[in-house]
Amino acid sequence: ERSTAMAGEGSNHDTARENKSRVLIMGKSENDLADNAVYTSKYTLFSFLPIALREQFRRVANVYFLVMGGIMAIGYYTDAFDSAITPWTTLGPLAFVVSVSLLQEGFADLARHNADRVTNTYPVMVLRRYDPTEDRGSEVIRNDESGRASLNPLNDTMFRVTITTTNPDDGTTTTETVTLCTHTIQRMDIRAGDIVLCRNRDMIPVDLVLLASSAESGSAYIETSSIDGETNLKLRLCSGWTTTTSSDDDTEAPTFHGG
Repeated sequence: ERSTAMAGEGSNHDTARENKSRVLIMGKSENDLADNAVYTSKYTLFSFLPIALREQFRRVANVYFLVMGGIMAIGYYTDAFDSAITPWTTLGPLAFVVSVSLLQEGFADLARHNADRVTNTYPVMVLRRYDPTEDRGSEVIRNDESGRASLNPLNDTMFRVTITTTNPDDGTTTTETVTLCTHTIQRMDIRAGDIVLCRNRDMIPVDLVLLASSAESGSAYIETSSIDGETNLKLRLCSGWTTTTSSDDDTEAPTFHGG
């Protein structure tokens, strides 16, 4: 089973952009918006030490032993009052406990960085309009208008699509048949307007609107166990803009109706 969907815009844009009417051109990335990168890590190389130390001393026990060690240091190294015990009997164990906690937190965040890198560099297949002038052999790496290089050159998979577009201003419609080709890019490089090709049991890389599916009636089943823990399959249908796709017969191009 194979389905085609168009990437939607994330939820991190401002209210003014939400209220503004926008037209997405299918297969054309909107590069002025945020990318699709996911970050679950808490620290960077420069922010780790100050933020992690602040988190450690938000604990009352650590603050207590730090204050007690400071008072003992004043009495031991100055003439303010007498302290018979060296402050390192308190500050030493405190430093050891905090150091172990920092190491544990650092390794955990490093694992999150690695997981983010794997997720953001996950290969995703998108559909873009084929330009014969860019087909220069297998040694050429194609770039889109944003300068993002495709992970592989022009692929062999091509098919024709009939696109019917309605202008929201004057209500006029235009119809054109274009040739789309597949490109493999990284997940973090997906933008609003990209047409994403999802195959059976593929991970859904971004918020999508289902445009077409190879299944009957333009349906697709998804599993949301990574979101809500439910393992049962959920049915999703095409948005009503499109018909089902067909990869066996190139003479009948699928139709995409968009407003």
